[in-house]
Amino acid sequence: MNNWQEWIVGLLLLLCIVRIGISIYSFFNRAKENRNPCDTCATGCDLKNLYDKKRTECDKEQKKNKKSCCG
Repeated sequence: MNNWQEWIVGLLLLLCIVRIGISIYSFFNRAKENRNPCDTCATGCDLKNLYDKKRTECDKEQKKNKKSCCG
C-alpha cells in the first residue's frame, strides 16, 4: 500500500468488516440471552413473527395455569 488512497480503501474495508462482525455478534448474543433477536428489524421478520406468536401463546397458558391452580 504505497498510495494514500489504498490506505483509505483498506481502512474503509476494515471498518465495514468490523461493523458486520459487531452486528452478527449482537444478533447471536440477543438470541443466547433469550431475547428477540429481531427487535431492531425495520421490516417484518419471520423469526420475529414466530417469536411474538409463541410468546403470546405462552402468556395465555400461564394465565390459564394461574387461574386453575388458585381457583
